[in-house]
Amino acid sequence: MNLEEISDNICNELIKSSYIDQADDIKRLMIKVLTLDVSDLIRNAAIDSLISRCHPKWLGDCYIKNITYKEWSDLVTKFNNKLNKEKQMKAGSNPKNQS
Repeated sequence: MNLEEISDNICNELIKSSYIDQADDIKRLMIKVLTLDVSDLIRNAAIDSLISRCHPKWLGDCYIKNITYKEWSDLVTKFNNKLNKEKQMKAGSNPKNQS
């Protein structure tokens, strides 16, 4: 699963469990992550904001219906790991910017 798919899954689970505002915030930040250049400071700030939400006291505290806590925490951990990989990317190495 890529970063976009993971974020979509997280947002869908949040919406199903009535965490609409959190899902909207994640979607808004993900637009920046997916569309801005890897060296853009706004993109990096969006990644940092999303990483901060992967904490057990933020997204981990959400009661998500119809999946186990382990499934939810595993999904949040995958999201965190993918975000950290995105943060590590160097300018010019982003495949979506290459012809």
